[in-house]
Amino acid sequence: MLQVPARRGDVGRAAAPLMAFAARRTDVDAAARPGGFGLAARMLVITIGFALLAMGLFYAARLAAFRENWLHNKMTSAQTAFEVFEAGGPNPLPPDLARKVLESVGVKAIAVSTPSGRRTLCDAAAPPNPSATIDLGRETFYDSIGAAFKTLLGGPGVVIGVTDTTSPNGTNVKVTLDETPLVQALWRVSNTFLNIALLIATVVAGVLWAALWIMVLRPMRRLTSNIIAFGERPQDASRVIGPSGRNDEIGRAEKALAAMEDSLAHELTQRKRLAELGMAVARINHDLRNILSAAQLISDRLATISDPQVQRLAPRLVATLDRAIQFCQATLTYGAGSERPPQRRGFDLNKMVEEVVEAARAEYGEAIDYHVDIPPRFETYADPSHILRVLENLSRNAAQALIAKGAAGGRPKAIRFAAIRTEGMALIEISDTGPGFPPDLRDRIFEPFHKSTSEAGAGLGLSIAADLVTRNGGCIELAPMKADDFYCGARFLIKLPTPERAVLDSPRALSRA
Repeated sequence: MLQVPARRGDVGRAAAPLMAFAARRTDVDAAARPGGFGLAARMLVITIGFALLAMGLFYAARLAAFRENWLHNKMTSAQTAFEVFEAGGPNPLPPDLARKVLESVGVKAIAVSTPSGRRTLCDAAAPPNPSATIDLGRETFYDSIGAAFKTLLGGPGVVIGVTDTTSPNGTNVKVTLDETPLVQALWRVSNTFLNIALLIATVVAGVLWAALWIMVLRPMRRLTSNIIAFGERPQDASRVIGPSGRNDEIGRAEKALAAMEDSLAHELTQRKRLAELGMAVARINHDLRNILSAAQLISDRLATISDPQVQRLAPRLVATLDRAIQFCQATLTYGAGSERPPQRRGFDLNKMVEEVVEAARAEYGEAIDYHVDIPPRFETYADPSHILRVLENLSRNAAQALIAKGAAGGRPKAIRFAAIRTEGMALIEISDTGPGFPPDLRDRIFEPFHKSTSEAGAGLGLSIAADLVTRNGGCIELAPMKADDFYCGARFLIKLPTPERAVLDSPRALSRA
């Protein structure tokens, strides 16, 4: 039997985020073009920048260390020269010899202070006056770095004095020298270090960027390309990303994206089929109403026949045709987006089940046994037409499964209706002796187009039943199978409000509470 489709308006609402995504797709494509300054180029620039920064810090420390060692070497050479001319006695050295000693050391003057006195070695009558004096013993690391760059950027011909006041033997040696050789040496060190730094930065940046490209950038580009491609045709299940099997954050992102895309593609496919089915139902119902109206006229004439059997069946035939006509009208109203809300009232569930069983026996004959375990005058509070459709759908599905696949364990083909009151609700059970549902399909039986019993149907019976029960304030679920129970097949449990519960849940009762 053709069932009610979903609203086409729902499809539009579901596709609205995708339409917005498609509207922004041009900007995404522009950002993802190879010529743009994308993530890969930014990561390359950042990697090279950090490599150069690290090499720059190492260069500053290396330059300061070279300057300090160079000055210490001068101080050591001066100390050695002093010991040489000190061994010659207290007489001063001849000017030519003093000049040769100073030239060999590379300084302009040497002044040595000892506890016994002070002696100076220079090639002129008075030693040159330095522009600044450096105490290597008291110079900190940061002072050394600043002084190294100051020397590197200073002009030639600067004369400075160098001393070390922390000498342990009580001898204070002070040398006066020209910084020009030191400046030249620092520039040679800088040029050599620059070439080495560029080579190391290039190698390190290349290795790091290659690692980032393989581990991060290429998987991210794959994710981006898949999102763009999936956004173009989200109904195409072949565009769902395939997880690479990684166990890191990107692997988890791929799995989450695959699950989301698969769910969205399935949902959009279902809604598209529902929309197409809605258009077909609207066309069919237009002509079906005319056919049912003619059948209703014929049933009215049958009601005038005096045959007892006809008199007994004619009212039910008329009622069935009335429900069919109302259902056609409700289907057209549903498709127009103005569905009639449930008209809840109390009704006798036992009488309704008897009608369902009588109609089923007329359709299947004695092939199936029906058992009704419902107390007399068992009232339920819901829309009777909705619950009748739910019971008919579940009964028909059970009967089709029993006819097509037979009963389990050699049991007779049987369907059972039972009901009890629990926690202020009516608990209705519809069970059978059929094969039941496979474990991998139990979680999806209430989805649209899930053909659980027959390939000939539309697969909407259980989906419509779940929707009708929910709209009437109840719930439906597939209970676990019981292998030792006689009714070991499918076992549906429906909870619906009772008239007493409806009174308690009314706004007036809540206000009194």
